[in-house]
Amino acid sequence: MPKHKSTLLVTALAFALSAACADDAASPDGGGGNAAPPDGGGGQACTPRDDAERPDRGSCEPLDSDYSPCADDAWPACISDDGHYHRIEDTISTIGRVAAFEEIAELLFNPETEPSSDAFLQARMIYQEDEGLDSRVVRRYDPHFLEAGAEAPDCAAEGVPAMEPDYCVGKARIQGVILDALNAGILGQQPRAQAARVEAGLLWFLYVSTFKESLSCTEKARDCDSSYAYYTGGESARGGVGLSRYVKEVAPHAHDRAWDGLLAQRCWRDLDSAEVASDLELRDRARQQTDRAILHGVAMVVRDRLASLGTADDAVRTYHWAFAQVLGSVLDREARQRSSDAADTLASELGKDADSIDTGAATAAIDAVFDCP
Repeated sequence: MPKHKSTLLVTALAFALSAACADDAASPDGGGGNAAPPDGGGGQACTPRDDAERPDRGSCEPLDSDYSPCADDAWPACISDDGHYHRIEDTISTIGRVAAFEEIAELLFNPETEPSSDAFLQARMIYQEDEGLDSRVVRRYDPHFLEAGAEAPDCAAEGVPAMEPDYCVGKARIQGVILDALNAGILGQQPRAQAARVEAGLLWFLYVSTFKESLSCTEKARDCDSSYAYYTGGESARGGVGLSRYVKEVAPHAHDRAWDGLLAQRCWRDLDSAEVASDLELRDRARQQTDRAILHGVAMVVRDRLASLGTADDAVRTYHWAFAQVLGSVLDREARQRSSDAADTLASELGKDADSIDTGAATAAIDAVFDCP
């Protein structure tokens, strides 16, 4: 039955979870910003958002199956209807990893300057902190590449990542991109290009992690917190650091829709609160809504870097090109499903060097398949 959220009370959810190992189980946040945010008046009637509060969405409209807080739609009333993300557990260690991303960003991610060998060394130390970014990159798998009903490969088994590089993406691809670039930067080899590769590799990791954690939330409810934090860095009120900072800057509507998707995931886990969730249809609606919005945002980030090539000087152009080649590869899966011609064009252009690329053709290919979040 459709909900009428403006007239219903929101009830908070309490989960009884075991101490089974999860992505967030092993390490503390390591500092400020990890206290649970205000519940936004949990237990009180929700207030619908005025359309004027939302970023311009052009001709794009949400799908009928999409969730939006406090809207009359196909979703029952739930904990997310006040527009706030209600944490399942107070401590989310993922927040510390996104904070580490921001520390590395301060050291390396500036196209206008050439980072020093010492900056790369500091960045590698941050990246390889105990239970930090590298510990999660190496174990990251991408559920996008697992067919329904298929048995998941064991990415920790010897030889499996090489045989399943798309699924075992952390070990097979992302870790190598990041570590190779950090080590080359320490040696002073093309510092700007290496910094850009580290930036793009870490954003790739944050994107895949948001999607992966929304799936493992089926059996470990706290992983929904990790999904939320890998995108937002634990920020509230539709803000965000890490990946969400990038998306919000170039695609505000996609960022807004991504927040609605994260709230949809939390809504699903509120309505399906057993230790192991069973409403997989509702789960997948929420996950697809979130993923569609975030991937659109990633596509717009890549597009923005490609568009910058035409006006950048040689050094900055080198940075943007190295970034676009790494993060642009993430778009191929979805682009190929929507338009093989556009996917072929984008792949062809990304395979060229910075002086040969037709940026108009590359950006047109992105626009052809990533039209609405």
